[in-house]
Amino acid sequence: MLLRNTESLCPVCLRRIPARITGENDDNAYMEKSCPIHGSFKVIVWKGIKSWILWDKLNDWEPERFEGEESVTEVSRGCPFDCGLCPQHLRKACIVVMEITNRCNLDCPVCFASSNERYVYDADIDTIENMFKTVLRYESKITVPTVQISGGEPTIRDDLPEIVTLGKELGIEHIMIDTNGIRIANDKEYLCHLKESGVDAMYFQFDGVTDDVYLKLRGTSLMGLKVKAIKNCAEAGIGVVLVPTIARDINYHQIGDIIRFAKRWIPTVRGIHFQPISYFGRYPHQPNNTKRVTTPDVLSAIEGQTCGEVHADNFVPVRLGIGCESHCSFTNVSILTEEDRLLPVTYFPSEKRMLEIKDHRDKHPGPKHAREIIKEYWKSIDEPSSKICTCNFYTGNFDELAECLQRYYLSISGMPFQDVWNIETRRLKKCCVHVVTPDNRLIPFCAFNVTSVHGETLYRNQAYEKYIDV
Repeated sequence: MLLRNTESLCPVCLRRIPARITGENDDNAYMEKSCPIHGSFKVIVWKGIKSWILWDKLNDWEPERFEGEESVTEVSRGCPFDCGLCPQHLRKACIVVMEITNRCNLDCPVCFASSNERYVYDADIDTIENMFKTVLRYESKITVPTVQISGGEPTIRDDLPEIVTLGKELGIEHIMIDTNGIRIANDKEYLCHLKESGVDAMYFQFDGVTDDVYLKLRGTSLMGLKVKAIKNCAEAGIGVVLVPTIARDINYHQIGDIIRFAKRWIPTVRGIHFQPISYFGRYPHQPNNTKRVTTPDVLSAIEGQTCGEVHADNFVPVRLGIGCESHCSFTNVSILTEEDRLLPVTYFPSEKRMLEIKDHRDKHPGPKHAREIIKEYWKSIDEPSSKICTCNFYTGNFDELAECLQRYYLSISGMPFQDVWNIETRRLKKCCVHVVTPDNRLIPFCAFNVTSVHGETLYRNQAYEKYIDV
């Protein structure tokens, strides 16, 4: 069954080639593509043909382009070779990743940024200021997106609090720090400086609840440090989003354990953002279809490993009704009840509800609405607390319900990033997660990080080429 025709890249030479998504007899959706030089490739992209079609229906009423979009680079070779952004890109950013260093205090086998390799990149303060201004210049007509300060490991830099302060003074409303947590576990004074500088939340690498997981994915035992870092954030009143990289044979079986861990740390832990492992950066290996973790795999694991506490049909695309490609992400919001259970408040919509969502999207245009959601769910907490929700949902006490919605909730979301094996130009054109580069461009995250089997990139290596010590 042909589900759609599209375009992709050759995993070997990175040329753009025709591709198609097909549904096959095993009830899975696959991408099939063929390079005239390097042959044919086939990779699983979704478990369940009916499910793929239902999620695809959420794309039906999208505008071709939001009003007010501005292009910076010209179209020369076509998507994905003209990013910057070019006139073919259809969406503004909801999140902008700003890399300020490629140095790291870990040497993870699966690092998408290939940290500590080839060159040393530490953006100077003028470059960082210009990157902040780039975000503001491209986005000035509507609400400014969240900026995630990343690396490498950004807490390597002693001047990170000053960088955050600079961003806030320039007008960046919501700033998160992408971190492995090592320094904030060991240096509470540094963490307090980050809090004072205006950090809104920690986007916190958290792959599992046992050290064997970290040994395989990060090369060292880290569980004790992870707990210590979260404890320090709780004391400082900084919200945390747990970010697990999920690999089939390493930590897929701990998805439920990660959710149970997060529940114990509400309201410090505001959410979990699952990232099924993508084959790029330091891990550009050809994937085995039995090992690939798709969105339905994660949703099935959440339902099964929480014993049905959160169901697969409690999830919707992160940017439902706001124009981004529906297969790119998923999200759920649940309230923590006095019985220590998650009460989901999101459900996959019926077709009638889909029409209502379309109308809602028309009234709350795209990226602005998405940015408001991100800032609400991924934010700092007002005060440290380990209390769980004690409101009674069945007595009509709406004041208490509102309090729970404000503090005692957990957002569970995820994004399986595209790699060279499953990348689609259709999805790239609708990407809302961008990387701001030192030469002042915005590039869709997956295009920026896509890596050939030989380690070649479209943008990452080129963006930092001048820092390479030949």
